[in-house]
Amino acid sequence: MMLSRVAENIYWTARYLERVENTARLVAVHSEIRLDRPDRAGFFWEPVLTITETLGEFEARGLRRTERDAINFLLTDLQNPSSLLASCVYARENIRTLMEILPRESWEAVNGLHHAAARPGAGAPQQRDVYLREIIERSQAMVGLFLGAMNDDAGYAILRQGRAIERSNFTVQVLRDALVRIGDGTGDMQALRAAEWVGVLKSLTAYQMYRRSLRGPVTRVGVSRFLIFSQVFPRALAYCVNEAGQALGRLPNADLPAAAVARLAGELDAVERTGAEADGIGDLLSAAQAQLSDIHDAVCSAYFTPFTEVPAVAGQTQAQPA
Repeated sequence: MMLSRVAENIYWTARYLERVENTARLVAVHSEIRLDRPDRAGFFWEPVLTITETLGEFEARGLRRTERDAINFLLTDLQNPSSLLASCVYARENIRTLMEILPRESWEAVNGLHHAAARPGAGAPQQRDVYLREIIERSQAMVGLFLGAMNDDAGYAILRQGRAIERSNFTVQVLRDALVRIGDGTGDMQALRAAEWVGVLKSLTAYQMYRRSLRGPVTRVGVSRFLIFSQVFPRALAYCVNEAGQALGRLPNADLPAAAVARLAGELDAVERTGAEADGIGDLLSAAQAQLSDIHDAVCSAYFTPFTEVPAVAGQTQAQPA
C-alpha cells in the first residue's frame, strides 16, 4: 500500500484538476448567457460565486460587484484559494511530488495547463472564450493521460475517488443553485426559463446527452432527474456515487468510506424508485451534499495522515499542509 502522503496528494490532484475544468466551463457558460440575457436583474455573476461557495469571501474583501472583479476573482486571483489559477498551482505542486507514481508526461501537461491559466489578460471579454476552451481541453487531456497511462492499481483508485467526489459535489452545487434561481415559467417566460435550464446542462457538459436520453422540452424536473439519477451520464450524481464505490472496491481498509457511499447510493435508489416530488428535490440535494462530505471525511480518515487544515471549497476541508 502506498504512503498516506502519496495517496493524499493523488486524491487532491484529481480534485484540483476537476475543479479547474468545472470552473472554466461554468464561467464560459455564464459568459454566453450574459450575451443572451444582458437585461437579467441583479449582480449577474452572483450565481457563479454561489456555486463555487466564494460569494462570502468576494464580499468580505470588498470587491466590486462588476464583471471585471468577479472574473478576475474566479479565474486568476491567487488570494482566492478556489480560483482557477490557484487550483492549477495546487495541482502542479502535488504532481511535482508524484513523479514516481503518475505518468511523467503529466508534469509537462500540468505545466502547460498552469502556463495557460496564468496568461495575463485572458479573462478579458475578447480573449475569454479562447482562454477557457484551452483550459478545458488541457484539463480533459490530463484525464485521458491518466486513464491511458496509469496502472489500474491503488493509486488510480484514489485518483478516481477524488474525481468522483469533486464532480458529484459540483453537480449538486450547480443544481441546488438552479432550483432556487430558475422556475419553469409560463408563456414567454417558459422559453426564457428553458434557456436557463439549458445553461445548467451545459455547465455540466450534459446538454447533448440529456437530449439523447429524454424527449420533449427542457424542464426543471427533467433536468433534475437526469442530473441526479442517471446511471450512464458521467457527471450525474448517481453515476459519480457508483464510481466512488467501484474505486473503493480496489482499495484495502475501505469499510468506513464504502459504508458511507452505500448509504448515499441506497437513498438515491430509494428516492428514484418512489419518485421524487418536485418540491423535495432541494431537500434531497441538501442531504446528498452532507453525505458527500461524510464520504470525503471517511476517505481522509482511512487513507490520509492528518495535517494542518486549510480551507477548501464546497463545504469540505483539505488535509494538505498549510
